[in-house]
Amino acid sequence: MSHQEDNHHEDHHKPPKKKGIRHHARKVHGRVTKYLTERDTLFATIWVFIFIFALSQIPLNLGIMNPIKLGLKDFDFNDITYSKLGKKADTILDKRITLVNIGYEDREALSLMIDKVATYGPKVMALDALFDEEREPHKDSMLNATFIKHKNLVVARQLLLIGKEGDTVISDAGYFKTGTQAHVNLFTDSVSSVRYIEPFFIDHAGKAYNAFSTEIIKLYNPEAYQKLLKKKGKKLIINYSRKVDNYWVLEFDNIMNDGYDSSLIKDRIILFGYINTNKADLTDKFFTPMNERFAGKSIPDMNGVVIHANIISMALDKSYIKKVPLWGTLLLAFVVCWLHMSFFVHYYLESHIWFHLAAKIAQVLSGIFFIWLGIYLYDRYRLKVDMKLTIVTILMAVDVIYFYEAWAVWMHKKFNYKTVFKPHHH
Repeated sequence: MSHQEDNHHEDHHKPPKKKGIRHHARKVHGRVTKYLTERDTLFATIWVFIFIFALSQIPLNLGIMNPIKLGLKDFDFNDITYSKLGKKADTILDKRITLVNIGYEDREALSLMIDKVATYGPKVMALDALFDEEREPHKDSMLNATFIKHKNLVVARQLLLIGKEGDTVISDAGYFKTGTQAHVNLFTDSVSSVRYIEPFFIDHAGKAYNAFSTEIIKLYNPEAYQKLLKKKGKKLIINYSRKVDNYWVLEFDNIMNDGYDSSLIKDRIILFGYINTNKADLTDKFFTPMNERFAGKSIPDMNGVVIHANIISMALDKSYIKKVPLWGTLLLAFVVCWLHMSFFVHYYLESHIWFHLAAKIAQVLSGIFFIWLGIYLYDRYRLKVDMKLTIVTILMAVDVIYFYEAWAVWMHKKFNYKTVFKPHHH
């Protein structure tokens, strides 16, 4: 009897068992899912997208009235992989491509340089320079003869486009009309990053115009060109892998004086173009994801010929980037917003004193996670998932709850609309 009493006494003073991870997981699960199937949660989620759509329709020239559109213009979280995380920082030289800096050489010098390089046996040569008008006749004649002579030479040209849709080619701009020519249009404005390439520009009549890099690939590697043909009519994300330092760069004087080993030219793709590393020299420079500043870019970072080199490297390596379609982006954003809305509504109704703290913590953690996830998928699997919309919906969900609550309460009073929100519930 005494022994039983002692046991009973000991049990009475045992500390309570600690609540395990499973218990806390169930609580978190409950906070997320309790209101998940409520009509209010679904409708509030739809409201978020209505608000985003409405804000996106505000003209850009209103400036401060449209911070979301301004903030998202030409911004991509994946740029962080290049500018801050050192993506491709250890990339080796691409030995298939050699760049030649043409500087400000005149047409006679260009003719002599191309002819000289041709003696080393390159597989393909390409000149990224535009010639808009007649200059000195004898120099023009020399360069024109060079264009005709070398069948493995691709010369840049510019497509002039007109029409409401900008898909009517009226002429090929340029003074020279001989030799193999291909357009260097990048189809982007001067303040946006060059992210996409159209390997084949299709006009309104269905005629295809090979891009500069496409024509080079066609001459250098027919197999890679056939793979590119399957992407006709599509815009491709440029998988930037190299800066100018990751290609051999030859200079005019050294070429003319036989100052280089022929192995740097023989059987390679030789790209002639203007190259400079001086940040103050903006000649033929563009913004790219390789820019050191991934947000608020102010100085263009890459010469056009280096962009073409990156496109060629991508095609030869078959390292194309796959992009999740728009419907996939919308579906992901909707599901994530729906889950967060359920979590926010739970705290809004049942623990309002903690609502703002819980919401801010959730927004920060979710924002970090989805930025990381997008970068990881892009870097590891070459899969581009646009997370901007997903993150914007998470940020807007909290504020939309207040608007939705006001509407739902009004509907309840006016039409007996069933809602989890009640007047002055908190």
